Amino acid sequence: MSTPEALNRITSLKNRYLTLRWIELFLLAGAAVFFVWAFLFLLNVSLLMKISASVAAVVLVITIGTVRYRLFQWSNKEFIQHLNSNYPQLEESADLLLSDADLLTGLQKLQMQKTVQRFDSIYPEIKLPNVLPQSLGIFVLCAIAYFGLISFTSPPIEATEEAPINIAPVIDNPAKESARISFLSISVAPPSYTQIKTFTSSTPDLKVPEGSEVRWTVKFSSPVTHPKIFLSGKDSIDLRLVNDQYSTTLNLNESGFYEIQWTDHLKVVRSDYYKIEIIKDLAPKVVVDNLNQFTRLSLADQRKLTLQSTLTDDYGLTKASVIATISKGSGESVKFREERLEFEKPASISGRKINAELKLDLNKLGMEPGDELYFYVETLDNKVPSPNHSRTETFFIALQDTTQQVAVEDEGLGVDLMPEYFRSQRQIIIDTEKLLKERKKRTVQEFKSTSNELGYDQKVLRLRYGQFLGEEFEGQIGKVEVPEEDDDHESTIEKFSHVHDKENEHNLVADKKPVTTEPSHDGEQKDPNEKENPLEAFAHNHDDGEQATFFVQSVRAKLKAALAVMWDAELYLRLFEPEKSLPYQYTALKLLKEISNDSRIYVHRTGFDPPPLKEEKRLSADLTEIYNSTVTNKLEQKDLFPEIKKALQQIEFLLEQPNPILSSDKKDQFRKAGQELATVALEEPGQFLDGLSLLKKVTDDAISQGELSIALIAIQNIFWKVLPQQPIVPKKNELILHPLDVQFLNSLKQLQHD
Repeated sequence: MSTPEALNRITSLKNRYLTLRWIELFLLAGAAVFFVWAFLFLLNVSLLMKISASVAAVVLVITIGTVRYRLFQWSNKEFIQHLNSNYPQLEESADLLLSDADLLTGLQKLQMQKTVQRFDSIYPEIKLPNVLPQSLGIFVLCAIAYFGLISFTSPPIEATEEAPINIAPVIDNPAKESARISFLSISVAPPSYTQIKTFTSSTPDLKVPEGSEVRWTVKFSSPVTHPKIFLSGKDSIDLRLVNDQYSTTLNLNESGFYEIQWTDHLKVVRSDYYKIEIIKDLAPKVVVDNLNQFTRLSLADQRKLTLQSTLTDDYGLTKASVIATISKGSGESVKFREERLEFEKPASISGRKINAELKLDLNKLGMEPGDELYFYVETLDNKVPSPNHSRTETFFIALQDTTQQVAVEDEGLGVDLMPEYFRSQRQIIIDTEKLLKERKKRTVQEFKSTSNELGYDQKVLRLRYGQFLGEEFEGQIGKVEVPEEDDDHESTIEKFSHVHDKENEHNLVADKKPVTTEPSHDGEQKDPNEKENPLEAFAHNHDDGEQATFFVQSVRAKLKAALAVMWDAELYLRLFEPEKSLPYQYTALKLLKEISNDSRIYVHRTGFDPPPLKEEKRLSADLTEIYNSTVTNKLEQKDLFPEIKKALQQIEFLLEQPNPILSSDKKDQFRKAGQELATVALEEPGQFLDGLSLLKKVTDDAISQGELSIALIAIQNIFWKVLPQQPIVPKKNELILHPLDVQFLNSLKQLQHD
């Protein structure tokens, strides 16, 4: 196909496209005529009014269509741009077909021939954009509606010349007042499980339990049509006529608001906004009264415990039980068994407040020394169909094992040498964090007492830690009676600081003065002139706390570091400052983990074997395959409440005028702002329903001119409460360029490429 033939086909396609658009416009204009005639037929207006309105509708539809589709500006160039944007096969080169071949370069001529060939191949597949089927459907529907209306509706009887003339005086009837609500009754039937009787609300504002069945009964002062109830401005429910009253029934599960709407003399009338507040069915509360969360029993203690729990719910309970889990063994051989235990008192769970009791016999549960019992109490309320569920925290009961395990470290054995109680440092951390979280709920005395008890637990852990270093302080494990001192000026820090280190200060710092004698550990005087035993450096002196240990030197150093950190952790717990003690506790836990790992034997891990380097590219500074990493982040900030912001501008303009007047455009803007305000009122109906009511009065002209300014100020304050405080975020500055500036920049780019 040659270039002239391609131009002819483009012209043919353009004419066909314009023809389709004109047919669409005429179909839409005909549909508008049928719609106008049907609407005016109901209003019983004159024939001249019908013709004038129909002509105006046709002119309006054709004008909008020609402006939208630019039918009088459509040319071959415009159509070629359409082809370039919708058919990538042409490679944005279809405009070469309109150029003079003598003015083209060799490359452009070659591209033009290529474009002609591709245009010839896609010509049968070119689809012209149109909405002809939709326009035809609208035309048919409007025609059917018009002919159906005039066929099934009898025309009004008009007076003829032969009819008698009524010479009675014509009296203008006063404007009829719109129908209003003369009687409103709201009956509320709560769910049966709440055991609340049906009641009648004294106000239109509702506060009902969740799932209640609400029945509205409405009477109007005069006959109305299409009465409805709108819930939160979304769903609508028709009111059905029963005798001389309108009523409907609905189950309410969400808070919001509602309004009643009806039609009187072709005028839509709406009531004020009323609040709907739902009382949620709360989950039951469970409290264990007589047991601590952690209980440790020895062999001499009784193995029968009584569990007392208080269960409460707002409407009633149906079930409660104790979920117990028993753990046996340790390490990888631990086994778990779970049981569900029912309360012994009362025999059946029923009521709003229950004091339940259960006796835990550890022997019947099969517990042995070293076993642990984990349990929690769970309960269900009587909500239908899905009851609410609640449970307590997990409680622990442990039976102490009196058998002692000797920690042995043998070369080549992968054995964990750390005793089990070394890992209780984690539990001290958990209790400290829980104490800080509940600091505001506890009294000062209770807070200090708990912090001091945690400090005591840290002390016990530190002393048990020290005996594995060979320190001679094993007798201090457990509670120790501290004798009273006469010195009242001793500071609190001196009581709990590292005063025990003073016993060994002569070993830590070299004494500059010559010492004649030095007491040994046995209390004997050591002669300084005595020769040093050469085997002393290689002997293992068990009487020396610095040498007596079960671990190698690397583990021993970390044990000493953990011991020093535990001193500081205990100090701040004793000073009632647990937030300062937490960093030291975490450091101690980290050291304990490292100690545990140091005492294990691991399989040697194979190292990473990198691929061989290419010698021809080594030290050649070749960066061709290296690219810069570019990350583009686009910040899109959504504009919140745009209609409310526009309404605030309108209010500012109206308040500047001495006698503000609301035009129809401003009323429409206020209605749009009211829709956005309604979405916020769904979450807080009690706060913004007054603003919705005030907006409705302003838009319906129900406020006098003197009170309009006061109402606008009140609406302005409500709008400002709705708008959130948005932080300032960086965004791209959009520069406005003149067309000449754009042309100049494009010319510079062209010169740069040339």
